[in-house]
Amino acid sequence: MVTFEELLSKALDRNPGLDRERLTRAFRYAEAAHENQYRMSGDPYIVHILEVLNILLDLKPDEDTIVAAMLHGLPSIESYDKKEIKALFGDKVLFLINALESLQRVKSRDENAETENIRKLFVTMAQDIRVVLIKMADRLHNMETLSFRSVQKQKLIARETMEVYVPISARLSIYSLKGKLEDWAFQYLYPRQYEMLKAELDEYLAERKHTVEDSIKELESYLQEHGYKVKVDGRVKNLYSIYRKLKAKNGSVLKDLYDVYAIRVIVDDKYDKQGHEMTDHIYTILGLIHSKWKPLGYRFKDYIAIPKPNGYQSLHTAIVGLSASSQPTEIQIRSKKMHEEAEYGIASHWIYDEGKKKKGAKKDDKGPERMEWVEALSAIQSDTQNDDLIHHLKLDVFSDRIFVMTPTGEVKDLPKGSTPVDFAYSIHSDIGHRCKLAKVNDMVVSLDYELKNGETVEIMLGKKFDPKPLWLSFVKTQGAKSKIRAYFRSLDKESIVRKGKELINEELSKLGKPHLDENLRIFKEYNGRRLPLREREGLIEEVGNGSVDAIALIKNIFGEEIRSKRRHASVKRVKKGADLPKKSGGSHESDQICIAGESDLPYRIGHCCNPKKGMPIVGYVTRGHTITIHLQQCKLLRTAKSERVLEATWGKGQKLQRYSVKLRLKAQDRVGLLRDIADVITKMNINIQSFSASESNENEIERELVVDITNDLQLERLMDRLEQVRNVMVVTREDGL
Repeated sequence: MVTFEELLSKALDRNPGLDRERLTRAFRYAEAAHENQYRMSGDPYIVHILEVLNILLDLKPDEDTIVAAMLHGLPSIESYDKKEIKALFGDKVLFLINALESLQRVKSRDENAETENIRKLFVTMAQDIRVVLIKMADRLHNMETLSFRSVQKQKLIARETMEVYVPISARLSIYSLKGKLEDWAFQYLYPRQYEMLKAELDEYLAERKHTVEDSIKELESYLQEHGYKVKVDGRVKNLYSIYRKLKAKNGSVLKDLYDVYAIRVIVDDKYDKQGHEMTDHIYTILGLIHSKWKPLGYRFKDYIAIPKPNGYQSLHTAIVGLSASSQPTEIQIRSKKMHEEAEYGIASHWIYDEGKKKKGAKKDDKGPERMEWVEALSAIQSDTQNDDLIHHLKLDVFSDRIFVMTPTGEVKDLPKGSTPVDFAYSIHSDIGHRCKLAKVNDMVVSLDYELKNGETVEIMLGKKFDPKPLWLSFVKTQGAKSKIRAYFRSLDKESIVRKGKELINEELSKLGKPHLDENLRIFKEYNGRRLPLREREGLIEEVGNGSVDAIALIKNIFGEEIRSKRRHASVKRVKKGADLPKKSGGSHESDQICIAGESDLPYRIGHCCNPKKGMPIVGYVTRGHTITIHLQQCKLLRTAKSERVLEATWGKGQKLQRYSVKLRLKAQDRVGLLRDIADVITKMNINIQSFSASESNENEIERELVVDITNDLQLERLMDRLEQVRNVMVVTREDGL
């Protein structure tokens, strides 16, 4: 097992400017935090931290990245204190840890159609390239210890690695990680093919070991004789790359592939007076090689003059006759800087800034702090082997997109500025039509709330279709707009007129105005002209089918009056102070209020109108995402946004009737599991009577809990949310209470 002292020495050798005391303090903090915690392999958790750090150090990370890597497991600990981390290690480290924590929610699913969105969500949530590097190192060590998980978990994690982590590492050109991740995933996804190919490759390399060694010595000696100081070594393709190549050739044997291994010639970097890299000497070496051994012209590729889309630069050629071999040998020639970029990809952008600046080299002005993840991807496109995955991934793909999740972890790709209504319609038309209430990260939000990357969105549904024409004024997606308009077009004329009158009367009520009369006299004078009854009826119909906004219509008539009342209300609020109480409930704590069909939502009673039980009420979603209960005729609501107003009714009883339910929960044990379960229950305002262990079998545990429930719908929602907790496999209701 590698020790911290060994890793500290390794880090300081590569970057002497690192703060030894700070790194030691971070390790001791992690060591104490993870005391008595063990992995499924039986190793202490701190061993995982050290192995992740060992992998990461090969990418030459900066100091904050090293510290964050040592602390990346803290969010799973109940005593985790963000303020303490900030005080001890700074804002940047806390940012990296928080970003890593958010990525824990990004889970792969079996549906191929969603894989693209998962990768994009990973991209946008990470925000900083350093977060990705830590996550990649963490995943590699998890793959190295995957044998201790169940077969089902092995398949799931391996598929997620192949679908998410491998393509991203390939796009970033971090081939030092990509090949290892790919081979571990290959081993668990296709174990039979892996073992067969590995045995064949071992035999193939054993037969050619001396030939490869002789070829390397001969080539190195030849170039040194001509005055070139070079490093020559051999690289064997990773197993999965060979497997994929064999499949493309319809199952041929290894002997038919001449590029199973390649010889790399690494030459010194050279720069001109302006600090630009020179490449003449690389082409000279190519000429020397071609003058001695026969080149295969059709295999020559100049990736220096025309780099690959991901920035890869090198000369590739194939020659015959090296070390008396009749087999073609692939040769790759590049500078040290090109080699760093080939191995470490985007990470190499700061390798040369961290204690390894080359003489005369032009400084790369993009340090790790400034190289945001999305910005770093701006020049990266798909390679030829994976054209179907993240095709032409560029900055503008993400600058106007967001990626959010359903409570079950499904990822939705939406335009920037999208709202919960857009999200609802992206799932299904019926979900959109029945959308009544939205929660984002378990907080109630208004339906016009602007969704942000990585948020979890939950839609509460009404019993019947009830889309609002007002939604057309704030939805972002064309799909949502089309479905809303299609709904209103599908209504018969009588229903449309009735709907239009309801919407207009609703706005009139807010202003304290009388409802529409039979002759629609309120629209007799409109937009500076006198309207006949037929045109007034047409106006009502346009409101009902969504073509005209009821709010805009009323503002057109009473605009000045509305503005005056808004100014008056603002002055009144300033004089009186806050119109919302500091505490929820008050004398109403025993009263059940049903908001948008939900009976378990937290709320406050508005001081402005102080509604009493039995009075007609509504809920209002504040900017702070709390719900305030107002009288329907409350003056403050006259200037309120309609999309923030929710239906609300008093419950029939004076007190919520609760009953006890026993639940049995099966899960795979992990640090922080009980905390996450309790957190779900607490956020739903459900009381836990008891929580006890029932059975335990190796890594699987069972827990029994008794909770107080108000209705079957609440119970169903609780069980659904508990099953969404990471590592929870199933939740069942038990008889006996």
